[in-house]
Amino acid sequence: MMSENGKIDILYLDDEDHNLSAFKATFRRSWNVRTANSAGMAIEMIQDREPEIIIADQRMPKVTGVEFFQEVYKNNPDPLRILLTGYTSSQTVIDAVNKGHIDRYLIKPWDKDMMEQVIRNGHEDYLMKVEIKRKNEELFRINEELNRFVYGVSHDLRAPLLSVLGLIDLCRDEKNENQLAEYFSLMGTSVRKMDDFIQTTLQYYRNLKTEIILEDVRFSELVNELILPLQNYNQYVSFELLVPEDAVIFSDRIRLKIALSNLISNAVKYGFQDPHKPYKVKIEVAPTTTGFKLIVSDRGKGIASDKLKRVFDLFFSEKSVSTIESSGLGLHLVKHSVEKLGGEVQVRSKVGVGTEFELNVPNRKNAN
Repeated sequence: MMSENGKIDILYLDDEDHNLSAFKATFRRSWNVRTANSAGMAIEMIQDREPEIIIADQRMPKVTGVEFFQEVYKNNPDPLRILLTGYTSSQTVIDAVNKGHIDRYLIKPWDKDMMEQVIRNGHEDYLMKVEIKRKNEELFRINEELNRFVYGVSHDLRAPLLSVLGLIDLCRDEKNENQLAEYFSLMGTSVRKMDDFIQTTLQYYRNLKTEIILEDVRFSELVNELILPLQNYNQYVSFELLVPEDAVIFSDRIRLKIALSNLISNAVKYGFQDPHKPYKVKIEVAPTTTGFKLIVSDRGKGIASDKLKRVFDLFFSEKSVSTIESSGLGLHLVKHSVEKLGGEVQVRSKVGVGTEFELNVPNRKNAN
């Protein structure tokens, strides 16, 4: 990987110390050069810090350069591998490519200009290879997440839909008005559950696809907009707002709304000890040196310590918190939305005491 000072990081293996000294003296000003006079020493240095380029002499007393690279490749396939040799037999070249996975092949004694060109060109190949690997890993992660997402969406959408269909069948033969009223109430609950999941799915899509749009966002307006539809969700809920009227952040409104709406709605849905007693959701906004700190807290049942690390996982739902079903998308959305804003989210919770989520979001106007 690139060293802290931005120079190419090179490891040179040769059993002749004068070759190592000559190489280091020639290139130490241009690059970070580490040297080793044995394969064992070189392996230890690679384990300590993986270089971007490894150069090795072919002819050494215990291990050939090809054999050394063959061993290195098992655990460190990324660094560019350059073999130095005084021999030009076709078999050596074939072995170097097939067994040692050699990227470059130079004849000794090496020429300074040629060596410099090979390293610079090879370093570009290395950076491209590392970037391709990173993108492949990201694509694999996204594909895995997409598979889980599709499965979760199909399952969570079908469940309330099948419930409504079953209740419709019951209504056909039911004559008792009280029982019909109960069935209709259950249908309404299922439809609201489906609508809630669809809204969360749309938020998920917007977070993935929508470009970052920076604008001034007044927190007092945003918070009031979010709590208004939730005030009638439960007659026992109330809100404690510590949001300064002049608190304005230059950020992406959509993602701020996604993050805050999920945290606030979760606190309303799960933030009580007894569903038939008054409870309070606290929302606080305070400036920091880089932006704003947003805290949403409740005095609900809390989350067990062994579950806290998983609360932001896709489709994770803590069943012990409440009998109310959760899609498991909300907190995952919170984390990804805040990260797209360049911020971070933390959670603190204690069973029987309550839960507190803290968002730290940078003010992008300050960053510019």
